[in-house]
Amino acid sequence: MVESGVSADGGVVTGRVGVAERGAVARAGEISSFWLPVLTAPVAMGSNAPGLVLKAMSGDLGVGIPEVTWVVTTFGLGMAVGTPLAGHLIRRRGTATTLVVGTVLTLLGALIVGFGPSLPVLVAGRLVQALGGVALMVLAINAAHTPGRAGLVSVSAGVGGAIGPVAGLLVAEATTWHLSLALSALNLVAVPALARQLPARPDNAARGRFDYVGAVLFTVAVSALVLATHFSVALVAVVATAVPLVFWVRRRPAGFLPLEIVRNRVYVGSSLAILVLAVAYFFLLYHVPALLRTVAGWGDTHIGLTQLVVILTGSLSALLITANYDRIGRARVITGIALLAAVAQAVALLGGVSPLLPALALGIAVLTAVAGQATLMVTGIGAVAPEHRPVAVGLFTLCFQLGGAFGPMFAALLT
Repeated sequence: MVESGVSADGGVVTGRVGVAERGAVARAGEISSFWLPVLTAPVAMGSNAPGLVLKAMSGDLGVGIPEVTWVVTTFGLGMAVGTPLAGHLIRRRGTATTLVVGTVLTLLGALIVGFGPSLPVLVAGRLVQALGGVALMVLAINAAHTPGRAGLVSVSAGVGGAIGPVAGLLVAEATTWHLSLALSALNLVAVPALARQLPARPDNAARGRFDYVGAVLFTVAVSALVLATHFSVALVAVVATAVPLVFWVRRRPAGFLPLEIVRNRVYVGSSLAILVLAVAYFFLLYHVPALLRTVAGWGDTHIGLTQLVVILTGSLSALLITANYDRIGRARVITGIALLAAVAQAVALLGGVSPLLPALALGIAVLTAVAGQATLMVTGIGAVAPEHRPVAVGLFTLCFQLGGAFGPMFAALLT
């Protein structure tokens, strides 16, 4: 079997490997393949877990649905902000420190949402949860140095996100919705095993002072960009921080946003491509249920079960593509993903013909987003210098998450 990708130390792994060699490749990533989905799936599940319990939360807290939805928005904001920060933490302090930070924040966030008596406390807990969860998720993505392992991470996130609302509802009915909000802490079961595997300090840790100015400018810009999907006035903050950020990157080329990454055409192209695929996927994720509800007259239960089936099917189908990435070839895989993404949007327009067509479109969009995330990540990260790869992983993942902010916004405009 031929495998290629990015190794944990920044090198490119390529060549024909057998069973023993594949084990060595996994060990080079410092995290075995078994733990990659354990770190990733609970975060995606916890992100979507409140979806079907918002009404119950609204009644218990005495606030409206729009207000209680902030437990979802804040989690997404925390993941967007925390993703590049986690990349820098890995680069400067190593994987073991990142594991500790992610574990502490995840546990603290779970305790806050588990016992939080009011909406502001719950929102704060969700923010802490997201920062911890994304640290552990980036840790897994950083170790996914082959298309197959990257596909495993992407698929586990897709599956976790798909079952999140149902899992949250079942937990809430059996216990309380407070525990539904704490589902992301399930990834802590991997911590004892990983604590024994990860090195205490990286051999090639970044040196020099941390770029606090660049970090603040970038964090504010990303936060404003996410909030702009809810408040148009936030666009002012985007412009106000983006302009000085551009000048700062030129002044500090090796800072928080490395100039070498920004100028790398392969990496930037891969990141923009996954942003487009993510926007297309999340657009259909929110638009298709609205179509099925208005055009076909389906109920929420029917829609939810259909959505669960197509997302699981699309995610698992993507694993077949990533597992055979080298056999198919990079150019064919990327071209096929682009064509399928366009087909998905076209098929979704045929909801008036049959309600099954929008559902099929969503399944295709899931496949393209999950497979695209794995293949484009390996392509883009592999083009970046080894010392910048942890940061590049964080920024690439951020592009996918921004799709989760913009896609629903476009869906709302058409609903």
